[in-house]
Amino acid sequence: MAEFYRFPHWMLTMLVISVALCIIVQTLTISYSIRRLHTDWVRMCENGMECVILGVLFLFAALLAQVQHALFCGLLVPSGYNLQRQIIFLSVTVLGITVAVKSELIWPFFTIGGTMVLLPLIEKVTGPAYPVLFLISIMFFLIRSIHICWMRRRDLLTQISSESIKEAIDTLQAGILFFRQQGHVLLCNHQMNLLVQQMTGQSLDNGRAFQSILECGPLQNGCTREKLGDQQVFRLPDFSVWCISSHDIPMGRGTLVLLTADNVSERWDAMTLLVHQNQELENRGKMLRHTIENLQTICEAEEISRSKGRVHDLLGQRISLLLRALRENQQPNEKLLMDFVRNLPLMLREDQMLDPDHRLKLLKETFQGMEVSVEIRGGLPNDLMVANSFAEIAEECVTNAVRHGYATRIQFHFFQNDCWRMTVTDNGIPPAGPIREGGGITEMRHRIERLGGTLELYTAPRFYIQIFVPKEVERK
Repeated sequence: MAEFYRFPHWMLTMLVISVALCIIVQTLTISYSIRRLHTDWVRMCENGMECVILGVLFLFAALLAQVQHALFCGLLVPSGYNLQRQIIFLSVTVLGITVAVKSELIWPFFTIGGTMVLLPLIEKVTGPAYPVLFLISIMFFLIRSIHICWMRRRDLLTQISSESIKEAIDTLQAGILFFRQQGHVLLCNHQMNLLVQQMTGQSLDNGRAFQSILECGPLQNGCTREKLGDQQVFRLPDFSVWCISSHDIPMGRGTLVLLTADNVSERWDAMTLLVHQNQELENRGKMLRHTIENLQTICEAEEISRSKGRVHDLLGQRISLLLRALRENQQPNEKLLMDFVRNLPLMLREDQMLDPDHRLKLLKETFQGMEVSVEIRGGLPNDLMVANSFAEIAEECVTNAVRHGYATRIQFHFFQNDCWRMTVTDNGIPPAGPIREGGGITEMRHRIERLGGTLELYTAPRFYIQIFVPKEVERK
């Protein structure tokens, strides 16, 4: 080590720092090596060699400390620790050869070569070149310690141990609990601990006691027992649903009990939705069966309603014309009366419905003879059902306007934008008070509601009807 007395102080300091770094990394390597599983005598030799290498590094540090102390005191002290250097080298050699032969690896021989720098004989033979070999040896042990430390850590991460098993089951979304017949808990993962806290409000001390609570014991507020098919499930305050199953596992002379908790919230939601849909289908089925059973009665009622409406429309038109003539002291048209008497039975028996446009044309021509002007703007909707309803409502509106309001002019306006619209105005006498709906107006409102539309009545400043029917709607 005499050649080191020529080195500047900062260079010796850097060497000491390098050796200290080597000691730290080598200590970490020893820690990882000892924690490995499946320890046999070969691995024990490897661990022993790592400990001896740590001693080599401490010896490097002692030699450098000796040089620095001698420089501080102003003395040149010859190299010491000769016996220790030889013992360390011999130990590394024996352990390195053993590990190399048994594991069939070559790297232990490089370790022996790096330790040879400690021999006093090498120091004498190399002379001025000894500091270079010393520095190379330190760099070798630093790189080797880093490499071995990385390999040992990788082995720990990939090996199966009790800690790795616990970490693995703690990451599971399902709950797992192992306990003995007496209730002593052997293994419980994180999810099961959370479930126990939520369901009992206490920490898990006895597996058998927890199992008894699951079967018939009291649960925390917000936790309820439910049925999912033929299984019992537990609904928690966070609205999650869990199914907890028990399994007996023979183990040697005894038996272990395994409780598993599975989250069945999605299945619960699906079953709840299915039950709701089945209930709706059952209700609709009952309504359908009731409708089928009363189909004849319904058809007869609709036919009677249709006939009454037809009689109301036909008689209303003719009576309105007669009342119009009588109010104005005019002689009723004899030809009109005779045609009314002769054609009434035929028209009442008529099943075929006229074209909506033709019905409006006849309506206009019929009242034109009594000097009642029926004005039509725009065209009827393309939808035949809506057009027929508008034509029927137009007939009812003209009849009511002439009979009750003494109107001489009725205006209809048909147009469309986002829906079909119809407006009705007349110059008749406005109602003296609120309109009491019944008969004609009620039937008009029912027709529009069956189409999914609305009918609005206004009495001020004049009588006004506005009708809206959506273009896209499910017909009733």
